This record gives sequence, C-alpha cells and structure tokens, in this order.
Amino acid sequence: MLCAILLYGLIVSLVDLDYNSVFIDEAFQITMGQEIIRGEPCLGCPHHTGSVMIWPVLAALADSAGGIHAVRILTVVIGLALTVIVYATAAMLFGGNLGLIAAALFMCTGQTLYLMKLGTYDMIAAFFIGASFFMFVVSACVKAPWHRNLAIVFGAAALFLASITKYLLPVFVPSLVLYVLVKHGIKRTALFCVLPLAVLGALYLGFDQYAPRMQVLGQVETYANIKVPLATMFEWAFRWIALVLLLAVFGVFHERHGKTAIALIALSSPIIILHLVTRAEQSVNKNMIFALIFLVPAAALGVEHLARIFSSGARHRMVRGFFTVSILVIFWAYGLFNLHWLERQYPDVTPLIEFFETKGFDGMTVAFNGWDGVIYEYVLGDRYPHARFLNMLEIRKTDSPRPAFAERVDFVVCEDLFYGKMSPCSQFEPYFEDGYVLLRNFTIEHSWGETDAQIYGRR
Repeated sequence: MLCAILLYGLIVSLVDLDYNSVFIDEAFQITMGQEIIRGEPCLGCPHHTGSVMIWPVLAALADSAGGIHAVRILTVVIGLALTVIVYATAAMLFGGNLGLIAAALFMCTGQTLYLMKLGTYDMIAAFFIGASFFMFVVSACVKAPWHRNLAIVFGAAALFLASITKYLLPVFVPSLVLYVLVKHGIKRTALFCVLPLAVLGALYLGFDQYAPRMQVLGQVETYANIKVPLATMFEWAFRWIALVLLLAVFGVFHERHGKTAIALIALSSPIIILHLVTRAEQSVNKNMIFALIFLVPAAALGVEHLARIFSSGARHRMVRGFFTVSILVIFWAYGLFNLHWLERQYPDVTPLIEFFETKGFDGMTVAFNGWDGVIYEYVLGDRYPHARFLNMLEIRKTDSPRPAFAERVDFVVCEDLFYGKMSPCSQFEPYFEDGYVLLRNFTIEHSWGETDAQIYGRR
C-alpha cells in the first residue's frame, strides 16, 4: 500500500514537470550553486536566506546532469523519501494502518505535490525537519540507552541541518527540544540534544563563509515589511491546513491516542504562530508544509475516529473501510484543487522567454524593474553567453540634459504586480520613454488574477 501511495506521487509529479516556467528562486539557487562549484565569486550568497552549501550545490549538480527537469526530479525523490519518513513516524506512534493513512494524507496535500515539483530548498528543509522528529520518536521507542542517545544525536543533527537550510526553521527548535525533554528528562536532553545543537551551531557560525550575516538580516527586514492584516493572514495560513487541522482536532478525541494528537498539533504550531504574529505573507503557503509533517499523523487518528463514528452499529469491517476511503477521497480532491492553485501562483514567463529566443541577440542588455533577470540569464545563458539581464537600479543613468540611460540598453521589461511590485516601472519611465517603443504586451494569468508585462525596445 505504501508503494502505491509513493507511485501516485511519482506519477502526478513526473507527468507535469513543465507546469510553469523556471521560478526565480529555482534559477537563483541553481546559479549560486554553479558559482560555488566553479569557485567563482558568489555575489548572491551573503544575501541568501538559507545555507548555500546544501541545496544550491545539490541543485547545481542536478542541473548539470539534466537541466531544470533533473532539479525538479531531485525534489520529487526527496518528497517521496519524506513521505516514507511520515509513514514511519506515524506507524511507530500508532501502528502500520494509521501510518499508511498518514502517508496518504501527506501525499495528497497540495503543498507536498507542489513542492515536490519546485526546485527550491523548501522540500529538502522539510525532509530534515521530518527526519529530526522521526529520530526523536525513535529515541522514545527503543529500549537500549545508547540507542536512545544515538537517536537523539541524529535528531539534533537533522534539526541543525533544517535550520541552516532555511533560516525560518529554528522556530521549531524550542518545541522539539521540549518534546525530547518530556520524553527523556533534562540530563539526557542537555547532553545529547542541546549540546550537539550548540556545538554544530557555533561551528557553523564561526567557520562557514556563508553563515548568516548582516545582509541576511536586511533581507529578512524587507520581507517583514510586506505585511497584511491579521484577518487576511489568518485566512491565508489556515486555507492550506484547514482540512488536515480539522481532522487532527477529531484525532484529539481518539480513545487511545488523543493526548498524542494534542502534542502533534502543538508541535505544528510554531510556523503558524510565526506568520500570524509577524503578519509576513512571504511564502506562507509553502511554509505550511512544515506544519503538515506533524499534523498528518494526528489527522490519521481523526480519520480513524470519524470512520468509527460513521460506522457505529455496523458489524462488517468493510463499512468502516468505506468511510475511511470516503474521507481520504474528499481530502484527495481538496489537495488537487490546492495543487492547481499553487502551480499557477507564480508568473509563467514562457512567452517572454520565447520572445528573447527569437528577437534577442548575443551581447544585448535587458533591463528589468524587478530582480527576475536571473530567470532569463539561467534559461538563455547558453544561447546568449554575453547578454546582460539587469535590474534597472543597476543601470547607470543620467539626468542631464534629460533623464536617460547612460549606457546602451536594448530591451526594457516592465511587470509591476509580481516581480516588479517593489519598484514600479513608472518610476523609471522618464529614462526610456523617449528612446523606446513598445514591442510586445503580455497578459500573464495566475490563479489569483492577471498581470501585464511589457517589453520595450530601442527605436
């Protein structure tokens, strides 16, 4: 049955790897990894909100083997491995049948299927969080003291890797350390969990050249300024976990494992609370996968509890199985709906890429009002090795005798709603409105609406 669940995830992922053009984070992280591997200066590395020595290097190696498809296939494999971990965690806590239900729930969520096809550090960070919790669960289940100690150390190491892969994830450190404390007491927790975390963290901050620096704090402050009202943030956060959280709440009433369901819901809460408190909307839909790792085992309890209620009075076990499958089918349909929304949340810039493939030339300079030039540099770099794709802030300008670019710019790309929302094109129009003509106007459809993109060329 577990193989069938994994096969479903594999098929759904591989049949639609081209669901969207390369996302900016994919191109950015692959480019950084290539620079590190070649020993070149990595200008973006100090600003990166995650360790560039883990995912970007892996992504660059995969890209060298098969391009963006190979990178996305790598995240598919990692997602399948994480599903196995979710199964093993739930099976160790509640038994094999509930482990299968947890794995099915996890694989059917929109976030899991989406992030399995997105070549960014989100999935590998989730893998490390899942591996950490699994090892902590193992440590509470084995009897030999040295087995327990070793499992705790491995769990702490995985938690450290998660924390340096995505700098948001130290938010889980207090809750997971508290879990170990409850299971093992203060002495074992201090020696085999807190101490390894402290040593690894100190070594990383002291010796890794790309450990968090002031540039990272500046980027975090930029994200923190993108705030939405609390009611909106609440709606956005719970939209992605509403159904699984509802099932987890029903799991609280499970006759045997209700207390464990409460603990799992509590362990899922740090990432949710962080977004609600800061009201930062950045990547909220992706970040909910870290909550799902803890919620789906509790939701599996809820599914079993609901199936028992619905089949009350029925003597045949098939009746309970029917209601279990019915709940899973509803959850599956809900997950597919979310998957299709997530796949279209970012701009599909394929039409713009195709424009430059036919109208561009080697040595051209293209100016963007956003920072998405890295997408075109990644996709078109082999075709146009001497082309430059720059943000308009990087272009030299002059205001005498009139506003104009002080260097040759062949094309200007304007898009104000997504990549360019922080620097609207209107503030740069005086520098190119006289010497350029509109060549193409694109309408890009998203799951949340439409945005227009314009390409201007020199007269």
